[in-house]
Amino acid sequence: MEPIVNIIGGGYAGTEAGLTLAKYGVKVHLFDQKNGVQNFDEKNDECLKRELAFTDVALKEKLDNLPIIQEQFERIWEDVKNLSYFNKKITEISLLEPTIIATGERTDPQLFKQLKSIFGETKCLDFQFETPILSGIEKLLEKKGEFYILPLTKEKTQQLRDAINYFRSDTLLDTVERWARIGVEMLRAKVLRPIVSNQVEYACVKLKKVDRGFELLNFCSSLPNNAQKAVYKFLFGEQVIIERYSSVLPCTHLDVRLILNEFLQSKSRPNLFFAGSIVGAENSLEAIATGHFVALNMLSYLNRQKHISFPKNTLLASSIDKLFSKNRFNLTEIEKKCDIIKIIDVRSSENMLIKFKEDFDARNAWHNDMCSKKRW
Repeated sequence: MEPIVNIIGGGYAGTEAGLTLAKYGVKVHLFDQKNGVQNFDEKNDECLKRELAFTDVALKEKLDNLPIIQEQFERIWEDVKNLSYFNKKITEISLLEPTIIATGERTDPQLFKQLKSIFGETKCLDFQFETPILSGIEKLLEKKGEFYILPLTKEKTQQLRDAINYFRSDTLLDTVERWARIGVEMLRAKVLRPIVSNQVEYACVKLKKVDRGFELLNFCSSLPNNAQKAVYKFLFGEQVIIERYSSVLPCTHLDVRLILNEFLQSKSRPNLFFAGSIVGAENSLEAIATGHFVALNMLSYLNRQKHISFPKNTLLASSIDKLFSKNRFNLTEIEKKCDIIKIIDVRSSENMLIKFKEDFDARNAWHNDMCSKKRW
């Protein structure tokens, strides 16, 4: 009996995975509920888009017309050979059937509860922090490379701890108020890490320049806005303008470094693959890339063949690698980051991807030929 691959989630990643597997003759059951427009940051990267086209992704014709809404996905699924669509909410998956989970940042609570039971509570997070953005403080800051700092003396750090602790909080989340409750040294270690330069500061507030002002790094908080405002005014004075408060947002995602291997396959459950924003894809192009990637590796898994990776020195390879990095970057910045890619030669990367596609298809054709002759 031919295996059926279940795909949970019909957004960019799930649709790309389903169409790719169907094209290679694999029967796919795609489960999705109508949920309107996909909630992705539509950052456009022409180089990545071109690379995706050279790998012959199933959504190639749609790359110039993103975002795609739900109704368009449903039209794409219609009459696709080997692909069956079910408008159904999945609250539990089989641990034996080959499955791709591409549920995104709004995974069903019951399903995510099952993932937590499989992989562990601390490896499956259903929230993310939005850090604060402040303006009107530039004169107080010192520039250190690509960051800005506000040095703090020992006395000022202790006073900051007291100011935060004034607003009682029993949260167990990794917030500034939790570290302040534990003590000054924990606050320094987690939030106010000292910068070593010409002189060693006792503690430092670290910021990054963004469009609306300065993003307060590591300063995650679940305190009410009025409490946060008091803390920021203590640090920066009355002139501070709060462009955005820190908040805790509902968002399901996995700690991919602990759960998955480099092929986005579960280390403990090899029949499970993951794609899309649940593994950290930040925009539609990244989601399509992960969907295509896991589809090719699911096919390799089903055929008992060696898994594949995108060629090195391509943006596609970097888009997968960065999911496992502690310091993740937007794809629009990848070309500028020498520690991720030293040189991106567009023509070279396109030639490598053409050969990658040809080699994969040749390997798959050989496998099918051997199966048809009953030699496999």
